[in-house]
Order: sequence, then structure tokens, then C-alpha cells
Amino acid sequence: MKQSAAALALSLCLAPPALAGSCAGLGDLLAFIATEAGYPMPVDCPQIDRSDLLESAPALRSQVGAYVPATGRILLAPDLDTETVLGRSYLLHELVHAAQYRAGAEMLVRCEGELEREAYHLQTTWLRQNGEFREAMLLDWAANALGRCAGDTVAMDY
Repeated sequence: MKQSAAALALSLCLAPPALAGSCAGLGDLLAFIATEAGYPMPVDCPQIDRSDLLESAPALRSQVGAYVPATGRILLAPDLDTETVLGRSYLLHELVHAAQYRAGAEMLVRCEGELEREAYHLQTTWLRQNGEFREAMLLDWAANALGRCAGDTVAMDY
């Protein structure tokens, strides 16, 4: 499967694969991913970095986070507050991508959009469970827009 433009741009900018990071403080998110999606709990977590690369890479300017399969790193915008429910939901989204790639899910989908759709679905489910209904609704739109493969039809259910 081809790498996305964002992952490719980042893989050109970053060092070789990072050593895994600590899972400290991520237990609730990892347990949610394991329960809701069936991905196994990781022994090692991806390295999580705050990075201005999200601003400097044209394909990533509007993102608050990115998982880079080539390096195994999660990049978060420097100003993302992961102590808030919304901020943690973006971290959860990127942890879903890490779990997907660790499990080889990218080899089982028609296109990367299906991986995005699953990550957004888990993110919005987590937001709803934590009382953030408006944010979940807005991210549902993103899931529909970014979670499609070429040739998929758009469901207009509003």
C-alpha cells in the first residue's frame, strides 16, 4: 500500500525509527482501543513528540497530530493540551494508527481512508463517552470526508 503524502513528507524529514516510548499515562486510551477495536495492548508505546513539523510540512498544516509509520513516532502540535478531553482524543486517534500499523491493518484495507475512518470512529466514540458531543459531531464530518476510498459514494443523511 502506498504511503500517504503526509507520512511520506514526514518520513523524509525524520531520523531513523525511534525507540519505543513509555506507556505511562496512556492506560485509559490503550484500554479503550483494545476494548473497542480489539487491537492488543502494546508492550511498548510509540515515541510521542511535540513537533513544529506539523506546521512546516505543507501536507500537515491543518493537523494537530500525525502517526509516522516509517519512524513509529506520534507527532503532536506543540500547543495541543493532552490534559483536556478533546486533546486526549487527538492523542487517542494517533494511538489508533500506531495500533493499526503494529497489527498490519494497512495490508488489509482497500485504502488508507479506511484506517482514518476507524481512527475517527474510535475518537468520536471516546468523545461521546466523555460528554463531548459537539466535538464528536464535528469530527464525524471529518471521518466521512477523509475516511473514503476512491469510488466510494458519499452518504447524505442530513
